[in-house]
This record gives sequence, C-alpha cells and structure tokens, in this order.
Amino acid sequence: MTQSPAIKLLAIVHERQRIPLEELLACCPELSWNQVFSLVDDLSRHALIGLHRRGADYELRALS
Repeated sequence: MTQSPAIKLLAIVHERQRIPLEELLACCPELSWNQVFSLVDDLSRHALIGLHRRGADYELRALS
C-alpha cells in the first residue's frame, strides 16, 4: 500500500524536525516542484507544519 503524498511529506518533516524545502523536494522525486509546494502550502495553512523563510530559501518545521 502506498502513502498519500501529503502523509509522506508530513512524515518526512516530523522525522527530520527541520528540513529545507529543496531537501524535501529531493526526498520526493516522484512529485513535481508545484505538487510539493502545493502540499506544503496546504499543510502549513492547516497548522500541521511550519513554513519559515531563511534568506532566499524556505525551511519546514514539525509542529507538535
């Protein structure tokens, strides 16, 4: 059984606690940049992950 992309992204972020968006993209080669960003946007809007700007990059954080 395969995981939904949202569940996979959430699991990666919770496992790592903090992960740059570019690293998350590398963990999900089956998804396009647009798909990952859309999922990240949705998860952050539902307060399941934190999305923070670090200079020109973004970092995702697990929320407890």
